[in-house]
Amino acid sequence: MAWILLMVAGIEEVISVSLLKYVHDYNKKWPMFIIVLGYGLSFTCMAIAMKTITPGVAYAIWTGMGSVGITLVSYFLFKEKIHLPQLVCLSLIVIGIVGLKIN
Repeated sequence: MAWILLMVAGIEEVISVSLLKYVHDYNKKWPMFIIVLGYGLSFTCMAIAMKTITPGVAYAIWTGMGSVGITLVSYFLFKEKIHLPQLVCLSLIVIGIVGLKIN
């Protein structure tokens, strides 16, 4: 259950960070509302997951999921380019996440 909560925390982080692109001088209230709600859910899920998963591993996986996730969102939704060095480094992050889960 802790691993599922950690995955939910990572997904919520990606959603919240993605919406930051739509916040301009705090004129639009709905993105800010979803960002605050998303981070609240993300931190809550991560805190509960940390009761079982060590904080170092949980945080590393959470930040790794966020880094890779927002890069994928940026590529597919915002049409940003990913260069080969970025792809290599993101692949290393994924390998690290898998390695932490296996260990």
